[in-house]
Amino acid sequence: MTGRNGDPAGPSVRVGHGYDLHRLEPAVPAGAGRPLVLGGLPFESPLGPVAHSDGDALLHAITDALLGALALDDLGTRFPDSDPASAGADSRRFLLDAVAAVRERGWEIGNVDATVICEAPKIAPHRGRLAASIAAVLGCPVDRVNVKGKTHEKLDAIGEGRAIEVHAVCMLCRQ
Repeated sequence: MTGRNGDPAGPSVRVGHGYDLHRLEPAVPAGAGRPLVLGGLPFESPLGPVAHSDGDALLHAITDALLGALALDDLGTRFPDSDPASAGADSRRFLLDAVAAVRERGWEIGNVDATVICEAPKIAPHRGRLAASIAAVLGCPVDRVNVKGKTHEKLDAIGEGRAIEVHAVCMLCRQ
């Protein structure tokens, strides 16, 4: 099989899946939580992710989806939580690294679809600005980015508001 540009190495499209989960706690000093950031945007919340970086679960899942589509190491391997340089880091940095890897290998982002699972904040009122923020980092049109919100119906740690989970899929196309 050859790609659209005649590359004999593989198909003209690739799909990747990314996943992230963070425990939520009150912010420092009351707890170990960081300020809540999703899609590179700050959210008002009494709880925030317990994380080495800024804990942006949405960008982490998208980063892993892009890296997965390329069959590269995941976010935790590329930016381990043992590396002091990543302490408190803005997760847009990680996503930009993955976007650069996509482009360096001759791919472009076809689309990204992400589902944020949490009890709060409600995602629906913020979908447009989340998609715009993510598209800006990805360097693609906003109509290639979709963000949805779901709850866990009060079940388990997510449903009890003690965690946030994100699934993301992406499609890459040969340039």
